[in-house]
Amino acid sequence: MTFAGFALPDDLAMLSDAVARFVAEEIRPVETALPPDARAIPHDVLQPLQRKAREAGYWCFDAPEEYGGGGLSSFAFVVAMEQASKHRFCFPQPGGGVFGHPPPIVMYSASPEQIERYVRPSIEQGHYGFTAIAEATGGSDPANAIRTTALRDGDNWVLNGTKMWITHGQYARYGVVYARTDNGISAFIVDAGTPGMEVTRELPVLRDHWPTEIRFDDCRIPAENLIGAEGGGLAFAGKWVLRARLLYAARAVGVAEEALRIGTEWARERQIGGSVLATRQATQFAIAESRAEINAARWLTWDAAWQHDEGRDARTAANIAKLKAVAAAANTVDRMMQIMGAMGMSREVPLEGWYRDLRVARILEGADEMLRIFIARAEIGPLSKTVRQGSAA
Repeated sequence: MTFAGFALPDDLAMLSDAVARFVAEEIRPVETALPPDARAIPHDVLQPLQRKAREAGYWCFDAPEEYGGGGLSSFAFVVAMEQASKHRFCFPQPGGGVFGHPPPIVMYSASPEQIERYVRPSIEQGHYGFTAIAEATGGSDPANAIRTTALRDGDNWVLNGTKMWITHGQYARYGVVYARTDNGISAFIVDAGTPGMEVTRELPVLRDHWPTEIRFDDCRIPAENLIGAEGGGLAFAGKWVLRARLLYAARAVGVAEEALRIGTEWARERQIGGSVLATRQATQFAIAESRAEINAARWLTWDAAWQHDEGRDARTAANIAKLKAVAAAANTVDRMMQIMGAMGMSREVPLEGWYRDLRVARILEGADEMLRIFIARAEIGPLSKTVRQGSAA
């Protein structure tokens, strides 16, 4: 799916408008009624909203249709996700779970049996899964940082190690665990409740959704739980990471748009010294800078999604989109909080929550510094060993 010149084609414009209406009519009113200290949409409220989303055709937008998802292209997906993110609980996922969950990482290299046992139920029934790559030794360089091991023992693999910062670990049905094997880094499916696997603690962080620490102590799993080939775990992880960065970028654009709307409406009404804030140059400059950054971020996100749909190597484009879109959203939220003063810090409006989530977003699924390194390497290209080390002269 591509876009026509500088405007969305009719079908994507209709999708964008429809998702925006659903969020405005179904999700925002529910969130507004929740107490300020709520961390998510309660399960008993979430389920009816999920049924409405399914009936409207808004379930797991980017998952393949044959697995129960919406089957959207990458471009259509980012268009929908921008609108799906214009509400309070859009982290860790747009819709706060109303639209289901992103396709599990296992989908990108699963066997037919693994598809039926894990992927299809995750998509059709909205089950949580976790992805365990990061450890205390780091997460940005998994090829060198992973210390968790998996040793083959007959018809089983035996896992030992500790994973950190694992999202959804406390309520996932299963997880994908990356471990070091004889042939490199491999990925394994581990069912929740498997002996030897323990979610040892939640890790308090800046945002409301806390990740977990998970320990594996002689955790024995069937040999068929290996995903793909031994040593091939990082190869298919790249497909998932690219998709995750597109999602981060699209969500950031949506949050930025909603923050700008909230702040601008306040500036049009708030009286200071006999005139509304919107007449003040400082306010106008903040609004103008935000609009410019948001528009640029949207085009970067669209370009990355378009490249992915075209079968091009979209890694650099996705890295740029995630880097700049999250920055645009963080800057916009910060400016709008400043415009709104004390109200901007209040939990009466979603700005302070987004402020925390966006700070975390600069680290998850590719820290800003790593993204810059990847972008620079792609631009510079390969260097000879002599050039890398410098000349003796």
